[in-house]
Amino acid sequence: MMINKKTLPFLGLGISVQAPINLIGGLLMLWATQSGLDLKAVGVFAAVTLPYCLKFLWAPFVDRINLPFAKVIGRKKVWCLFWQLGIIFGLLGMSTLTPNEDVMALFTCAFCVGFCGASQEMTVDGLRIDTLKGDDLTNGTVLFHFGNRIGYFAATAGMIALSGIISWSLVYQIATLIILVGVLSVPFIHEGKQENVPATFDTMVVKPFKDFYIRQNLLLLCCFIVLYKLCNGMLGKMAYPFYYDVGFTKNQIATVSATFGSIITTLGIFCGGWIIKKCKFKPLLFWLGGIEILTSFAFAGLAAAGPSIPLFFIVIVFDNIIGGMGSAIWTVFLSTLCSRKFSATQYAFLNALTMVPLTLLGTTSGWLASEMGWINYFMFTGLLMLPALFIISKSKTLFKENAR
Repeated sequence: MMINKKTLPFLGLGISVQAPINLIGGLLMLWATQSGLDLKAVGVFAAVTLPYCLKFLWAPFVDRINLPFAKVIGRKKVWCLFWQLGIIFGLLGMSTLTPNEDVMALFTCAFCVGFCGASQEMTVDGLRIDTLKGDDLTNGTVLFHFGNRIGYFAATAGMIALSGIISWSLVYQIATLIILVGVLSVPFIHEGKQENVPATFDTMVVKPFKDFYIRQNLLLLCCFIVLYKLCNGMLGKMAYPFYYDVGFTKNQIATVSATFGSIITTLGIFCGGWIIKKCKFKPLLFWLGGIEILTSFAFAGLAAAGPSIPLFFIVIVFDNIIGGMGSAIWTVFLSTLCSRKFSATQYAFLNALTMVPLTLLGTTSGWLASEMGWINYFMFTGLLMLPALFIISKSKTLFKENAR
């Protein structure tokens, strides 16, 4: 049974976790642009999402420091509520401002939302690993990702639609209701008794990485995580510019990629949750990586064919169902690598390994596509997966951990 009293709260938390980064990302830039703010100033708002790449730096505090009422409610649950209140106050602060008149104040409030949103995500990841085991971990992760999709639609399409009939100020006030879904979900999580360990540099920083080192080849693990996500990440960075450049209209992109693609991604998430229960991680990640190479080649084929709607549908189905499966499988895989004693710290670190290199290398994606051409660029992104597949095929220790 996928939904039970242990897994259901993570559906609501998935909604709450996804919303902040969308509310301070594309939606904020749209609001700023419509208000007449200079495009150079609009671009500065991209920095408010920086905490999502750096959250591992303060994750040890969530694992070890007790806030007031932690012994009654639960350490991570109290932290989660603290971050959620920070998001709500940040959004309410944004709702009182105007982009073209209060740039710095708006940036400060948005950065507060970004910091608390990233911290909420890190804390919820820790709670998911701490409280769910076996099939519940898989099912809770699938529901969490499904909640992410709901949160994404609510914070993007929903808020954009509302902005057409009410003021942006009211839009951001209503957006706080999305976060309240997460607030109401927290009390239903049973965190259990927390280990009472002094908060020192050794317990907060040294021991989480020492634990990794004892159980895994840490260097090999880091290399694998970085390399495995490059293929799909570099492809995704240039997907929308590619669709437009190859000749598809905005309406076609919105219908096929954004709407139809999102439905297929959701289907892929549930397929991924089902497959995890049937297969071991080593062959599963190997074959999934192989299919991602074929996905890149399919994009190269679309680049060669030009704006063919039937082929566009085929490529989107292929890409999004694999993307949905991959997100569920990858999240569960990373979760099984983490110790429950250091869940927030270790998962935030592993997640940063997928985000930071991709963020840095992603800055070259436009230049590479321009220099190589779309066909060669997508062939290149496919080949980026080969080193990761080599590690999978040769490693005897990397996949020995299996907390399911």
